[in-house]
Amino acid sequence: MAESSAVARYFAEFLGTFLLVFTVGCNVITGSPVWAVTSIACVLMVSIYALGGVSGANFNPAVSVTLGLSNKMPWKEVGIYCVCQVVGGILAGVCYAVLFTNIFNLEPSKGFGWWEAALAEILYTCMLCFVVLNCAASEKNGCGSLDGNQQFYGLAIGFVIIAGGYGAGHISGGAFNPAVALGIDIASAIPFGVFWGPIYVVYELIGAAVAAGLLREVRPDDFGGLLGEYSLIAKLASDLS
Repeated sequence: MAESSAVARYFAEFLGTFLLVFTVGCNVITGSPVWAVTSIACVLMVSIYALGGVSGANFNPAVSVTLGLSNKMPWKEVGIYCVCQVVGGILAGVCYAVLFTNIFNLEPSKGFGWWEAALAEILYTCMLCFVVLNCAASEKNGCGSLDGNQQFYGLAIGFVIIAGGYGAGHISGGAFNPAVALGIDIASAIPFGVFWGPIYVVYELIGAAVAAGLLREVRPDDFGGLLGEYSLIAKLASDLS
């Protein structure tokens, strides 16, 4: 299959992120607490299957950064992907705000502070990035990129969102994605100002970096470090992950 053009790749990242953030906003504003997380996970999953063969279906600057840190994507592409994703997220935030003539603020839930939100965003962003790296980008799975020929990665990534959304959504809001955090925060900037979005971005990038570090421990073969069976350290790191 011929490689997609640069314009197609960048537009795919913009479109997939737009759909994700727009779905997040619609679910929150219409008040769908039971099925909201499943809806968001589903739109991410189907977008991955629809557009994965075009751009690799990152739809998340944290994912792009973790791919860059793991030598799975050139840093120039990481930067361009991140810009496209953030623009898509911001535009989606504006669109749901105009559609519903309503907005909501991004912040830790009542009863939780910055460190609880930090822990939730770091851990589940790490989990998301770690699953992407292992299921969609590891050499062991015969891919090495998000457009590999195995087909389970979209479902695996979608289930991470279900786990994270139901597990930690009531703590931090469950962004796990800088484009989601910035899209929501900037859409609500007029009454609330921009504050938590950039802070969440820091949390999520920390999670992305931890995931890249874990990959080097559990997948040394991706970095030319495996001779024969996995080491005890790799196995222990895998269990801890």
